[in-house]
Formats: sequence, C-alpha cells, structure tokens
Amino acid sequence: MSRFARLGFISITLLLAFGVVFWECREDAYRGMIAYRIYHAGILTPPANTAKSEWKAQWRAARFYWDFAALHIAREKRLKKLNPKLRPLIHELDRHLAVGENMQYSMHLYREIRWRMNFTSDVPTTLSRIDDMRRSLSQPGLQAQAAQQQQEDGSWGLGIDSSVWYLRFYYTVEDGLTSDKVPKYPLRILDRINSTEKLNAQLDSALYDDFTRTGDFKREELDETASAIMRLLYGHKQTGYSFDPRLKDAMRLFVDKWQNPETGCWGQWVIDRNGRVWKMDDTGITFHVISDLHGQVQHLDRIARRLVELEKLDFPAGPRISGHYENHLNWDLVIVFRYAWPLLDGATRASVRGEIQQMLDWSLSQSLQQDGSFKTSEIDDTFGDAQMYGAWFLRDAGYFDSAQRFWTDKSFPDSGVVRSRITRRLNAVGLSDPSLKSAYDAVVTGK
Repeated sequence: MSRFARLGFISITLLLAFGVVFWECREDAYRGMIAYRIYHAGILTPPANTAKSEWKAQWRAARFYWDFAALHIAREKRLKKLNPKLRPLIHELDRHLAVGENMQYSMHLYREIRWRMNFTSDVPTTLSRIDDMRRSLSQPGLQAQAAQQQQEDGSWGLGIDSSVWYLRFYYTVEDGLTSDKVPKYPLRILDRINSTEKLNAQLDSALYDDFTRTGDFKREELDETASAIMRLLYGHKQTGYSFDPRLKDAMRLFVDKWQNPETGCWGQWVIDRNGRVWKMDDTGITFHVISDLHGQVQHLDRIARRLVELEKLDFPAGPRISGHYENHLNWDLVIVFRYAWPLLDGATRASVRGEIQQMLDWSLSQSLQQDGSFKTSEIDDTFGDAQMYGAWFLRDAGYFDSAQRFWTDKSFPDSGVVRSRITRRLNAVGLSDPSLKSAYDAVVTGK
C-alpha cells in the first residue's frame, strides 16, 4: 500500500471513528446546547455565591444548567412517544366541538393529560389517561355531567383524577363558582388552604421545585394554584364558605416574597443539587399575578421592561412557541402592558408599541383564517381555546374598540369586517362550549 493510500485509509478510519463517537454522544451534545441556551437567555437569577473558589462556583452553575436542560430533553422524549397516541383524539375532540357538541368531560381529561405530558415523568399514568380520553369521546352522558358540582368535596372538574388537587381547584374557581350564585354543595375542596399555615404550605410545595430529585417540573401547578387562590380571595366569587380572615394578608405576603426584586417578575424557584434556589422569570406566571391582583403590584415599569427583553424567547420564560407568536401569550403581554402603561417612560412605551403592533400583525395575517376562525396551535391545540384566546387578544389590544386602544392612536378600518367574520363563524359552530361562548362575548360585547 502506497503512502498516499495509507493516509487516505487513516483519514477515512478517523472520520468513521469520529462519526461513531458523535452518534453515541449526540444526546449529550444536544443537552449541552440546550443548557447553553438557557444560560445565555438569562432567565434565571442565581443564588448568592457561597463557593470558596471561582472554579467551584462556575462548576456548580454549569452543573445546574446541565441538570435543568434534562427537563427539556425528557419532555421532548415524552412528546415524541405520546403525541402519536394523543393527536388523533384531539382531532376527534375538535370534530365534536366544531359542530357544537358539549365535550367538557373530555376537555377535563385532556387538560390533565397535557399537564402530565409536559411536566411529569409518569408515562404509564399518562398512557392510562389517554385511554380514558379515548373512551370518553363516545360517552355523551359524561360530557353533560362534567359541568356539575361534585357532592363529595364540592369541586368541579369531573374527569380529572382526584389526586390532581390543583386542577380540580382550578376548574372549581374558573368554571364552577360565579359572582351571583352560591354553590349547592359545601366547598370542602377549599379546606386544604383555609389557614395561613395551610395556604403557605400548599404554595411553597409548588414554588420550591426539587426537580433533580423528582424528574418533574412544578411550573403549571404553581401557576394555576396561585392564580386560582388570588381570583378566589380578591375576585367576586360567591362561595358560601367561611374563610380564615387572615388569608388575604397571607397571600399578599407570599406574592411579595415570591417577586424577584431584580426583575420584578414571578416564576418557578428551582433547587440545584447543592440545595440553592434559582429564581426563574416567567412571562405567563407574571401575567397571572398582575391580572389576578388587578395591577396592584410593585415595579410595573420594571416588569414591562423585562418582558420586552424576554419577547423573543420561548414559553414559559418568553411569549413565543418555537420562535413564533401565539395569541394566548400575546394576550398575556397586552394585559401586563395595559396595567404598566401609565408608569412607562418614552423609550419603553415605544418598545411596547412596536411589540403590540407586531403581535397584532401576526394574529391577523397568520392566525386568523378566511372563515373567521383562528388556527389551532401548539399551546392552544383545541378549537375552543384557539378561538377564545384569539378573540381575547384582539379585544384587549383595542382592535375592535378605540376606547381600549391604550397603546396607539392608529385606526383599524377593517376591524368591523373582521368582527363580522369571527361572529359568523362562532354562530355557525354554536356556543355550547364555554371557550366558544367566551370568544363570542369578547368579540360581540367586549366582555
């Protein structure tokens, strides 16, 4: 074999060896890339440095980002395994919804499944619940019962596993309780939070996330639990329930403790392997706190500047999904910007004005369809949710009503035509689903 032939053989061998090593290590390489992206995004405020050397501090931080990236990898694997089983059921669910059928029981199951897929490592239970959802699609009797209060604990949310307390609680506050009618059965589901000690224990159990030990991410549990408690305590829900009179003050103290003083935002607190707490900025959770407290929070100007900084990032830190806008998250931002607007300086107002205009352009050109419906999407993948959040965003951006157009003096001459298209589509479908009824009210009455 000549010298050149030997060199060629060696080169090919080395390339093949490199290819084998890369293939074997591809997941680690991808995980490292995700860890770097999380670090570079700057969405986590690190704890105070207690390491005795700079090298040890850097190692701890690198290890944390490496661990945190594992949540992303695990979620992708679950979605890849479970989505092929779930997607056909969502299409079937949408088919029922699109002709005006009540599918509330199946929607409750779906909401639990989506939480399990995105945030928990319990794949066998998720698969079991997907089977339950499949059976539910042909059970109209259960769909009708799902809107009723449950006698055993006074909750709403029939279909959701009773062990998932936060979701039962969420649906009790969101869909069950009203401003004009005391519920039929005692709300024993509220006993779990009815003292300052119980309230703080429930909230702290969701706030502090020891994800390296559990493999789960508590973000949704924290978001929905805190939001439902605030709407219950500071809203106008009729309960007939005897609350501990200290709860309102206790909740405000928790919110103040929870707020990140550096950024003004709220989000998950995650615990690293050394027991230290990292504070995450989260656009969606920040929106819920501000909205549920009717804008009565500290540092609104600081929050608005921070959310503008996060605007190109994906959910949950930012308002995008896979790099593009979503009506659901656009609506979150508009509500926050509305509350913060009076406090903003000229430069921040200009940034906010440009951001809302981009979101509006996207919604009207990419999400809204010729038939007056909004596209389903990754975050709003049922027909009802897609219509509701699309309608809410246009309403609260002031697209239909100049009196609500806090951010601009522009006029939108096509808004009347758009309103008519959306209304005709919703009337054609029917309003039996709560989300579709809410979309209709937002477009027609502005409520």
